Amino acid sequence: MYRGGHVGFNALLYAPFVPPVSRVWSLEMALLGAVLAVGLANLPDIDQPLPRIPHRGPTHTIWFALLVGLLAGVATAQVARSTPLAFRFGFVVGTGSIVAHLAGDVVTPMGISPFAPLSRYHVTLDWFKSKNGRINRAFLLLGATALLASLGLTIGRLGTVGPAV
Repeated sequence: MYRGGHVGFNALLYAPFVPPVSRVWSLEMALLGAVLAVGLANLPDIDQPLPRIPHRGPTHTIWFALLVGLLAGVATAQVARSTPLAFRFGFVVGTGSIVAHLAGDVVTPMGISPFAPLSRYHVTLDWFKSKNGRINRAFLLLGATALLASLGLTIGRLGTVGPAV
């Protein structure tokens, strides 16, 4: 998948979590989760311009997802100035965002090796090419629509913005 496809895919996967996160914590925390999910969507592709790191190498592994989750958890706890629950929320959203990117790459012919360097196991479903413009645009449109609808419905249900994070 390309940038827009990954952003849309992450938005689509996060959208159902907006209402429960708003109920358990606040709308602000749900929005923070949306920013994390969408903002981290393309992070694994930081390897593309780097000369010594192969594309879909170390940044396309479960280990990278866990590292990003750990950093997102710490950042969320700092921003929220909150309990260990905020750390766990950030960890889950951060890790999930990278795993969603990996899932988006698994459906392409190039695939990924998610457990490298511990395992050479390679995964590809070979459903469509990364550069398929229709698929990328469809995911972007579907994901943006789902996330905006989820946020709109949640805000409408709440009537006002909830307590500060």
